[in-house]
Amino acid sequence: MAAKKDYYEILGVARTASDKELKAAYRKLARKHHPDVNPGDKAAEERFKSVAEAFAVLSDPEKRARYDRGGHEAFGPGFDPFAGTGFDFRNFGFNDISDLFDLFGAGTRRSRSHRAARGQDIEREIRIPFLEAVRGTTVEVVLPRQSACAACGGSGREGQGRELECPDCHGTGRKTQRRRGAQVSLACGRCGGAGRVDEGGCQKCGGAGRVAAEDRVKIRVPAGIEDGGRVRLPARGDAGVAGGPAGDAFLRIRVEADGAFRREGNDLLVDLPVGLARAALGGKVSIPTLDGRTTITLPGGTRSGQKLRLRGKGVPAAGSRPPGDLYAVVQIVPPARLDARSRDLLEEFARLNPDPS
Repeated sequence: MAAKKDYYEILGVARTASDKELKAAYRKLARKHHPDVNPGDKAAEERFKSVAEAFAVLSDPEKRARYDRGGHEAFGPGFDPFAGTGFDFRNFGFNDISDLFDLFGAGTRRSRSHRAARGQDIEREIRIPFLEAVRGTTVEVVLPRQSACAACGGSGREGQGRELECPDCHGTGRKTQRRRGAQVSLACGRCGGAGRVDEGGCQKCGGAGRVAAEDRVKIRVPAGIEDGGRVRLPARGDAGVAGGPAGDAFLRIRVEADGAFRREGNDLLVDLPVGLARAALGGKVSIPTLDGRTTITLPGGTRSGQKLRLRGKGVPAAGSRPPGDLYAVVQIVPPARLDARSRDLLEEFARLNPDPS
């Protein structure tokens, strides 16, 4: 697998570039390679994605600091460079995609009364077993979303009807909803954020240009994803308005606890219960690994809490990330009940080996 190109090289800036220089370089390259400027050119589309990814990381102070310290290896599997960015790379940072088309000349401008707008991002949370998260898996999920109306092709119009103020948002283009206990402002579903609807709007979608739908999709969850990690599905969110791009869908991963393994970074820990005699004398013991049980040698005089390492037996390698290690944590378990002979032997042992002072 080819190494990813340096983000600074992609944007053609120095590693000391200011935010202003980064944004200027990004806009210049994005105008050049944007798919709307190069229709059908897959190579240009890939270059645009690379430029957008580089800018998304370097324009975020925290992500840029991580990248400067560790390069691409600083980000684990499931990393989404666009998560948490306030700058919408699809619109060159503008609030409305019609402003984007203004960059390419008046011939491509859209009507301001039916402004194109990007669809909302959506997020779905799922739970997967611990071992599937460690090894990677494919899941099938249902994504409720707003899909482009087939009857009107997403335009919301049936004819050239007179425009009216949207009755749902009263012309503001925004609606307030409560999500997870917090109030959020979203684009109005009726007018798609335009604030206006056609008097002769589409009967099927009510002039919104979008209808409720459910997409069933299969998603590859990368090996080693941690609890709370997200998988991004580009353009799987709500459909855009008036020809605007669709939003993205995000799959939030919740990892269930496992009965045998615990995780610390890329390392795995497993408890290894042993008796008093085995801990004192040492010997062969069996422990679980991701590949099944294996036998290791327990040194004589092992203490409770001591860790025995198996290199490379932790979370599997992914991309440039090396595999983690597996640690067997010794737990000395005394017998719950003692017969007379065992008690005599332990008392004799205690006399010969007094407790350390």
